Amino acid sequence: MIPPGIVRGALLCLPAVVVTLSLMIVVGRGVRGRRRHRRERLVAPVRGLLMQLLCAEEDEQSELLSLLAGTDRRTWTALEPSLTALLAKVSGAARTALVRLYELRGAAVDAVGDLSSFSAARRGRAAQVLGQLGHRPAAGALCRLLADRDGEVRLAAARALGRCGDPATVPYLLESLHGPRAVSPGVVTGALVSLGPEAQRRVAAGLEHPEPLVRAVAIEALGATGAVSQTSVIARALREDPSVEVRIKAARALGRLGMPDGLEPLLAAAGRSGPAALRIVAVGALGSLGAVAATGRLAWLVGDADPHVAATAARALLKLGPAGQAALRAAAGDGPGGPAAAQARAALDEWEVGGARHDLRVEVAL
Repeated sequence: MIPPGIVRGALLCLPAVVVTLSLMIVVGRGVRGRRRHRRERLVAPVRGLLMQLLCAEEDEQSELLSLLAGTDRRTWTALEPSLTALLAKVSGAARTALVRLYELRGAAVDAVGDLSSFSAARRGRAAQVLGQLGHRPAAGALCRLLADRDGEVRLAAARALGRCGDPATVPYLLESLHGPRAVSPGVVTGALVSLGPEAQRRVAAGLEHPEPLVRAVAIEALGATGAVSQTSVIARALREDPSVEVRIKAARALGRLGMPDGLEPLLAAAGRSGPAALRIVAVGALGSLGAVAATGRLAWLVGDADPHVAATAARALLKLGPAGQAALRAAAGDGPGGPAAAQARAALDEWEVGGARHDLRVEVAL
């Protein structure tokens, strides 16, 4: 039991603590407000020049670039957050002008130096700037930051590597997925996708990695980038990989790629054995594949004992066009109470309602 004296002391101190916290909040807001006003005051004289630069023709940019690049350090520091935000939003000639401005100012070189700063905030900001500039010479230094002690810095480095566009960074991104300082799979996948078709061969090499997560991310990236040349590799993963998650990713990727080589592995994965999650994805992928040859297997699966597999098969048949719709109508007329008939009728009703809604929208638009 707490002694009464301690309780009374705590209650007497409580108002003082509340007042102190309130003062700290007010002072903090005031300091942030003064900093913001100071930045705005410093940026005001050059803000107009920046807007002119973004709208100027290429032959009119030289003088504006010289004026902006020649600003003093305090003004540049105040202006840089706005430049960083603009880099993420503009494209074409405006983006080219901003990149040239950074180059004239030597900001890319400074950012490379900041990658080794003791401050995590500076390292992360430097990585962000280099990524937005697409500064490929910084790729090696950014790869080292994938193992940074600060998680936010690791994320910034992974995103920046995707924007820098160097396919040689693929193994480093894949390795960053596991270990005590792992990077989020979603961020790594986004970076691999951003690297584009040139990186597909190196990404496909990740399917031989011993870590299932690495193989899963590699397959997802290949599917998202339309790596049709890697269809056979992904199909082999669907047939042989020991990880269910990897096989699920492979099935989904084959549906996205839409190549005939994916038909047989998907038909095998959709059969009435194996994990339900894999079967559901494989059945959905058969619909995305659009292969009429899958009509018979999908019609058979409409009567599957797993209702999720059956419902997915019915919806997949609708994607196969007239042949799939005819198979559904045949299943719907096969007795009043069978599970296949019920699933087929539900899918057809849903399809007809969707078609009616589409026709209504067209009529309203007209």
